[in-house]
Amino acid sequence: MNLDYRKTVEYWKEGSKYDLGVARALVKSRKYPYALFFGHLSVEKMLKALVVAHTRQHAPFTHSVTMLAEKNRLVFPA
Repeated sequence: MNLDYRKTVEYWKEGSKYDLGVARALVKSRKYPYALFFGHLSVEKMLKALVVAHTRQHAPFTHSVTMLAEKNRLVFPA
């Protein structure tokens, strides 16, 4: 079965956008721990979209933003 990587990238991007909206709503209602969770989820999904776009393979089953960033060759300053 072939992966339609464009649809998969769009799936992750749409999920990221939605979760970022939830995070913003939670910040407005001062639910900061939950806002942080959804913010993390949004970043994770966008990184997965980038992995799929670059590799044209499914994103790995992980919640590690660090691992996903490394797969995208992103470097964060210390």
